[in-house]
Amino acid sequence: MVPIKYTMSMHRLTIISLALLTSPALAQPADTLRGPSVPRETLESIGSTDMSGNFIPVEGRPELAAFMVVCRDPEDLAAARELGSQRVFDLAEVLVDEIDAVKAITDAIAQGNGAYAQTLLAQLRLRHDPDTLRDPLREDLEAMLNDEERVRFDRILDDYWARWVSANMPEDEQNMQGQPRSRAIYQRIENRLNNQLYQQDIQYAYEHSLRRYRDAMQAMFDALEPTPEQRTWIRDRVIQHIKDTRLRATLEQREALMLEVYEMLDEDRRVKLFSYMTRAALSQAQ
Repeated sequence: MVPIKYTMSMHRLTIISLALLTSPALAQPADTLRGPSVPRETLESIGSTDMSGNFIPVEGRPELAAFMVVCRDPEDLAAARELGSQRVFDLAEVLVDEIDAVKAITDAIAQGNGAYAQTLLAQLRLRHDPDTLRDPLREDLEAMLNDEERVRFDRILDDYWARWVSANMPEDEQNMQGQPRSRAIYQRIENRLNNQLYQQDIQYAYEHSLRRYRDAMQAMFDALEPTPEQRTWIRDRVIQHIKDTRLRATLEQREALMLEVYEMLDEDRRVKLFSYMTRAALSQAQ
């Protein structure tokens, strides 16, 4: 049997085919679609305490957790989960709009400069959420409740935040009753927790959108061992691709990106790219 010799044109055709199989896509945020988990025994409260009495906040948005306790209408519960899902997609869109800032943030984290990364993220939030709302889904959720349910919802949510703030209150800033010595102290801690929760939302949106591109690009770098110049070129081109396609790339756009990468590489790395994408396609097919 005569062995097949791959020509450049055959490589190009195969690269196109494999690109359609291995390109990343925006993941469905399954946890958000399911909604926060609220044990029924909590009844009219959210959040819990561990065996040592330490406060444990809910996973996800507190306002969604409070809504799940109050609401019993299946359609409204489904609508609330959709609001949570939509927030993930909205924040993913913010990350696309701010892709250069995201690059700067991830670079700062990689360099061990967490403080600078925090500053950049705070600036990003102010550009897109200037009111820095504590409960961004509250108004839409309240609209689905009757008056009695709305009163319970507001009480549960505000009580949750009071307990969370109290759990993070330094002893030297408390009065004899364990309460903050001033409203300013309370507000400062609530603002910090608000920003912490926003960062978690952003991280979740990143994990279900841009993280897939970053992981795919890193795997490609590991396989190709590109030169520093090639590495920079690929990263800049992928960033431009994300800006242009907004996480909704067509097959033709994915094909065009992979062909650009292929044609930019030297012959040895073209062979490595071909081998890498073949392995990736076979792995996904299993």
